[in-house]
Amino acid sequence: MNPLPTVSDIFSPNFLSWCVTFACALLALDTVLRLWTERHRLTKEVLSDDDRAFAWKIVLFLVLPLLTLADLRATEVAASHFGAYLARPVYGLVWYQGDLSGLSSIHDMPSLFLVIFAGAITQILFALCLLPALAVRPHPFLATLLGYTIAFTLALNLVFEPLLSLSGMASLGAAPRMETLVRAGVQAHYWTPLFIQMGASLLYLLCILSPPVRQWFASLTRPQVSQELAECLRQWRGQKEDQELSCQVGLLYVKTGLLFKARNVLQSMKKQYPGSPYTDLLAGVLAFHRQKYQEARQAFEKVTNHPAVEGELRAQLLAAAACAAFAQQDLTAALNFADRALEFEDGCLTARMVKVDVYLALGKKEQAAQEIFVAMHLGLEFDLKDKIPIDSEKALIYLRTAIESHSGEARFAAASSTKELVERPSEVLEAAGGTPAVEQNKDKQA
Repeated sequence: MNPLPTVSDIFSPNFLSWCVTFACALLALDTVLRLWTERHRLTKEVLSDDDRAFAWKIVLFLVLPLLTLADLRATEVAASHFGAYLARPVYGLVWYQGDLSGLSSIHDMPSLFLVIFAGAITQILFALCLLPALAVRPHPFLATLLGYTIAFTLALNLVFEPLLSLSGMASLGAAPRMETLVRAGVQAHYWTPLFIQMGASLLYLLCILSPPVRQWFASLTRPQVSQELAECLRQWRGQKEDQELSCQVGLLYVKTGLLFKARNVLQSMKKQYPGSPYTDLLAGVLAFHRQKYQEARQAFEKVTNHPAVEGELRAQLLAAAACAAFAQQDLTAALNFADRALEFEDGCLTARMVKVDVYLALGKKEQAAQEIFVAMHLGLEFDLKDKIPIDSEKALIYLRTAIESHSGEARFAAASSTKELVERPSEVLEAAGGTPAVEQNKDKQA
């Protein structure tokens, strides 16, 4: 028995395509079930990262199959209208294939392009029709779902499909669309469709990367945080020299997902306040959300070493460093940071949960269960929402209080030293190891 034909059949593109279809069908079924069992997500006013990931799952496994089916049907209808037909069409949820036949009956180039691009035009029009729905400011989850659908659909047809078609790997339609455009321009000198495609792709990239567009979308999906950010920005415009306010603006930018804005604030703070604990705090939070865990860990350690930081604030910062170390897969360092955090605050939930995750990763289930029992005994609420790696609002309050207290103590110590120097100069100078001026004059006279 020759196994080569069997192996070639298993690894053939057709077989792999149906494997992808089977996997997508299972994931689509799971998404439908979760839409019912986790329907509370649909009414949440404040969305977490898991909620946004669920919205992406809906787009990929429920919306994309419908878009693919619309592409197939639009191509069939357009081909039959102009006297051609789609032979042997096969639909596979996220892909379809078929042979466009009878194209010789189409004698003008615009009709030919309408047949080839019918599916893409249908999908783009569908995405554009969803845009007015965002103008009425729908519920945050619905706005997130609509925004992701629009961005994904346009990117699929204006960015991904042209790149796939030009690379020769595959094509989303019944014919390689970009290859057809290039061939029409080179052979028939018909460049208008290619210029339209390139202009639309460039316009899409400019819009999707535009800071005003991204900020507007953030205001739809995170309305509460965006409102806090707007109020904070009004105060910050007149007090940009305030370190705490600058840090608060940067942290709110991170919470709204505008990481590029937060990076600009951080760069400005590094120039104006290098070495400030507010600068290091913002640097740590931003680096963690950009998945630069080594930088985040170092930044949190720098804030911890500030002389004003102690108690609960130090515990939070050490727990944040533990989160960064665990995300970096450095389990030993994560456990050490968590233990150090618990030395300053026994009720630090983040540190407790990091220890649980570390013990589970090491297979020590009994110790993980013990940590959970201790947390329950302490009466801690198992709510880490917006507290990973650190509760930024509470950390800012603690940091301001610590710095003000430290500055007050320093001023009091300086004032006390000055008062003693005025009232008892001889004793102060002798304590400092010097010689009183009166004694020096007596020595000179002698």
